[in-house]
Amino acid sequence: MKKLILPLLVLTALTVQSCTVMKVSEKTPDGLFQASKKADILVNKPFNLDENKSLLVVPNNTFMKGMAEKIGYFDKVITFDDLEKDIIRDNKQDEVGALTGKIGINNAYRKYKKFLYLRFDENKEKSKRIQLKLVNPEDFDEIFVGDTLYDDFWVGVNDQNTFNPLFNALITYIKSNSKTYGK
Repeated sequence: MKKLILPLLVLTALTVQSCTVMKVSEKTPDGLFQASKKADILVNKPFNLDENKSLLVVPNNTFMKGMAEKIGYFDKVITFDDLEKDIIRDNKQDEVGALTGKIGINNAYRKYKKFLYLRFDENKEKSKRIQLKLVNPEDFDEIFVGDTLYDDFWVGVNDQNTFNPLFNALITYIKSNSKTYGK
């Protein structure tokens, strides 16, 4: 019986540790989110963010929307559901069309309102990695890509070691491409 207790405790600890926590974090006094590591920055293209900060569109996810709002840079952060509602409210649905795929997103950008698009993605070259991408829908150019380990077994997936490092890397990108952020 005693030989079974230790393995069960280790298994329980690993299971608890590997749980995904997606809670909107508060920024610390240094203007970043609390994180146990830094994300790798794979793409860091110069871009005039100040001219494009009026609207940020994120997937239909309260965590992503909340974190983007906490950054405190973009004038308005909305989900794709919100964008579709706005298009319908303004009676532009026939002009814009469906928001499916890159063409639909580009149509919304060109025919309705300019915005930037923020999303999570998997790393297509390396397994067990997650990326945060800031995309310019005008040409679908990825202007920022942060990457970090998505280890759901050993280290666990949680805010401080997975998501917050990605958003901190985005904040660093914003600081280097904005003359108005934090001022």
